[in-house]
Amino acid sequence: MALQPVRVNAQEIITAATYNSLQARIETILGTGISRLGYGQAVESSQISTSDIVTASDIRKLKIDINKIRVHQTGSNSNLDDVDPKDLIGANDIDGNTDKGFNAYLSIIDTCEGDVYEIDETQYTIETATTSVRYTAWNGTPVHSFTITFDDADHRRAFFNAGGEIHISAELVTDNSLKGTDWATMLSAMGTIKFKRDTSAKTGAQGSVQPVGNYDLTSSYQTIFERSGGAPEYAENLYKITAKELSQKAIQFKIQFLDLDEGDQQGVGSPEDEQVVGMLESTIKQLRPTGSAVSINSPSYSTQTDLSSG
Repeated sequence: MALQPVRVNAQEIITAATYNSLQARIETILGTGISRLGYGQAVESSQISTSDIVTASDIRKLKIDINKIRVHQTGSNSNLDDVDPKDLIGANDIDGNTDKGFNAYLSIIDTCEGDVYEIDETQYTIETATTSVRYTAWNGTPVHSFTITFDDADHRRAFFNAGGEIHISAELVTDNSLKGTDWATMLSAMGTIKFKRDTSAKTGAQGSVQPVGNYDLTSSYQTIFERSGGAPEYAENLYKITAKELSQKAIQFKIQFLDLDEGDQQGVGSPEDEQVVGMLESTIKQLRPTGSAVSINSPSYSTQTDLSSG
């Protein structure tokens, strides 16, 4: 985390250095930040000269920035009260009001840092980013690969630091064969795979998800999720999500539907490797911060391989 200034004691002067230390902590969360910190938003407050006196205007700007952070994290403003130009800013209170004291600002920024990766449900939108559909029969390996491109490295950092996620799901419908039913169950039981800042998660009960997130990616594909077939005769089949970093501003995902079943005895004759029919769909959504205080522009999505190929 950023600097941790000491509390101000009664009768002490609130120095420019103390103010600047607090302001830097706020800017690290709300502004461009560094590494895994920074929502990428405009910051109202700024550093002051070491010879400057901390004014009510300076404190009010801090409050504006703190409220932006708290609205993003909790959906509500902080409990801080406005400081008037006539107020004599105290360490713990102003005329008995503890929500105006400078130490109240120090306390609330402690909380902001503790909740830095929280995002309130009112402050984001889940929206479809791209899809891929196949209608023709298959028993090989349909692939859906796509690239997410951000404006630059800071845009990518801000998206994930502010709580952005990539959601991946798939379904197979209208195939009532034994193999089709098994594939449909595979895909529905895994739920949605959520690719996050520094890990991934799943909403379903089945499948194996790896703790790989945005900041773990390298130039080589890493496995995010795998789900095998359920029925013994289709256990070889595999749904697999991998991802890699193309550049500081681009991520590529590859989703494979590996129908590796080589066929099983169906009565008399040679083993039969059935075709999978019906509609196969891969859906990509994004959870994007879109609140009144913190809003991140959408990255762009491009498809490299569509499920209909091959």
